[in-house]
Amino acid sequence: MSENNLSSKAYKILEELLVTLKLEPGKTYSEKELMALSDISRTPLREALLKLANESLITIIPRRGVQISDINMTNQLSILETRRVLDRLLITRATKYATTFEKNKILDFKKHMQIAVDEKDVNKYLRVDKLLDQAIFESAKNSFAANATAPLHIRSRRFWYYFKGVDDLEDSAKIHMKLIDAILESNEEKACETSDLIINKLVDIVKNQIGI
Repeated sequence: MSENNLSSKAYKILEELLVTLKLEPGKTYSEKELMALSDISRTPLREALLKLANESLITIIPRRGVQISDINMTNQLSILETRRVLDRLLITRATKYATTFEKNKILDFKKHMQIAVDEKDVNKYLRVDKLLDQAIFESAKNSFAANATAPLHIRSRRFWYYFKGVDDLEDSAKIHMKLIDAILESNEEKACETSDLIINKLVDIVKNQIGI
């Protein structure tokens, strides 16, 4: 496997460890601890960590290790405010520009989401959700918006996993399936309304946590 592929694999492994809280928010890990937790060798690990640091998902502390970004409610509201705008842009473009091949790919995620729900497998659902995001981003054909949005989705998945997880699995899947249907129908208004609904549910979690 090439170094680029190893680095990409390392990033995916670390991302899932972040989202599923195996890497605890706010905690600092040494390089050796991360190698043991992820089963990744030093060079691809370091490359993946640099990318995560550039996305503000971690902070590299010289001679100490890596600090995982915390879950901060004020920051989460800012993340969702930004994500709302970028998601609408990408989803609008996906409804307009998705090819037949891309729509068939997006449609396939409904089946995989339902399987995850039936199995009550949150980790599987989150993997499908990430792949769905990537498919929508590719269909939107705006790499600048996609690159800016992807780290916000990682934080949002982690936030949802922390506060909701399996309890919200079925409802979350239903809303995402409605989004898929809207994109397949090239229904921009319905797609954007559904996108806003996804964001609103996350905003409600923040408000409940801080009592507003």
